[in-house]
Amino acid sequence: MKDLNLHPYVKIFTSLLVIVILFLFSKSPIAQETDNTLRVTSDDEMHLEKQLDELLTTTYCFCGCVRETNKACVCETAQRIETMFRNRLLEGKTVEEIRTAYLEQYGTQFHAVLKAEGVNILAYLMPAVILIAIGGVIFGIRHRSRVNKVTSMPHEKQISDELQQHLESELDKYKTRIR
Repeated sequence: MKDLNLHPYVKIFTSLLVIVILFLFSKSPIAQETDNTLRVTSDDEMHLEKQLDELLTTTYCFCGCVRETNKACVCETAQRIETMFRNRLLEGKTVEEIRTAYLEQYGTQFHAVLKAEGVNILAYLMPAVILIAIGGVIFGIRHRSRVNKVTSMPHEKQISDELQQHLESELDKYKTRIR
């Protein structure tokens, strides 16, 4: 039988096999486009959820239950409001437009965030003012206690004999009066 020289063919076949395997396991441009599209979609969904969360946490539910934000309320009304907010976001409306329309329809008492206007400014400033006042009082007390430290008499110091005799005589007078 004739001896066939297969060595060059094996090299070519092995090289082709390696190229095919690398191509299959590497990201092709088509696969990259698909991944980017998926990533954009998931980024859009994350952005939508973030906007929806902002709407739900900054407005109160009008259902009449306990005064809770639309995110915290578990009633059917809150679920319908969430669906309405989601649909309007998908239509391309902004968070501010949706919130403004909601508050115009149901009233500003359903806005969960106080606007920094008028008397509401006090609500924002009072915690800081109270903390500063408490800090001032603590500082004043500590400063006074450092300045007015009362020095106590050392225990080793003894009283004079004259004073001791005078105290004993006063004590004797007191005892005789009581009897």
